[in-house]
Amino acid sequence: MTAHPLHATTGSAHGVALLAVPAVAELAAPDSYMARNSRSFHFAAAFMRRAERERTARVYAWCRFVDDLADATGDPALAEAQLDTWLECSRAAYDGRPSGMPLIDQVMAEMAERGVPFAYPSHLAHGVRSDLRFVAHRDLDELRLYAYRVAGVVGQWLCELHGVRDPWMLERAAALGQAMQLTNIVRDVGEDWDHGRLYIPQALLERHGLSASDIGALRQGLRPLDDNYRNLLEELMSVATREYVAAREAIPHLPAGFRRAVAVAAAVYEGIHDAVRRNGYDNLRRRALTTTARKVVRAAGALWSLGPGSAPRWAFVRRADDWQR
Repeated sequence: MTAHPLHATTGSAHGVALLAVPAVAELAAPDSYMARNSRSFHFAAAFMRRAERERTARVYAWCRFVDDLADATGDPALAEAQLDTWLECSRAAYDGRPSGMPLIDQVMAEMAERGVPFAYPSHLAHGVRSDLRFVAHRDLDELRLYAYRVAGVVGQWLCELHGVRDPWMLERAAALGQAMQLTNIVRDVGEDWDHGRLYIPQALLERHGLSASDIGALRQGLRPLDDNYRNLLEELMSVATREYVAAREAIPHLPAGFRRAVAVAAAVYEGIHDAVRRNGYDNLRRRALTTTARKVVRAAGALWSLGPGSAPRWAFVRRADDWQR
């Protein structure tokens, strides 16, 4: 009898270390895990029916846990071994062999039942693996490839999970994931710098008269924010905006419940750009946040753009604590 992958590794240092990652315990409640780790996605998920929301939260938890492995230990070799174990367990579960971890088993079973390719989680793991041995991106093409691997594939994964198979639709699902990742990169420059990563491509830095050392000086407060840096961020946000625009072409054609949540998520996430501007472009020492009130306004605009009947009453009567997260 073949041992389950996770069981086979728990006797090893890597297997034990994977189970010891604090977030493992949180995976038992994916919706709460999403609420703690992404207020914007949790807000948007309120516009789904319960079964859709729970299924999406499980995918989010799987992906977020993989992403967090890059920074969980500070040891790239250990993190890479943990990622290998996680992916091995997931492949086994996808093939019908329980891994011993309920979240993995359920997410992979739902994927397999709906014919969603395992290539999506595999690409995501490949992208996260590149964070463990980080090499600066030379240009926007390299950054787009990274954004596709860590976020574009998630958009495609969720679309296929909701029965969307059309190549044109999947291309725009990838565009939305990439747009959101570029927004993350704009928002998190300071935080990523502390983890030893600067995602802004070298060619973009040079075009605006900046270097990696200048970003370090900005982070330490040794250099003032100037027009060069502000223009750099505006260019990167404009790249993201073009991806949001492309993605919005497809949103009206998504299944109803999924359509509403995607429209809201796109609008709320793009709103982070305005939060960066309100912070005076200081994304090195201040985190750009959107308030609940601003989320509601942007959600209403997104739903209005979808036409009559797109804002169901039940979406606005969720528990008060959901809207305050």
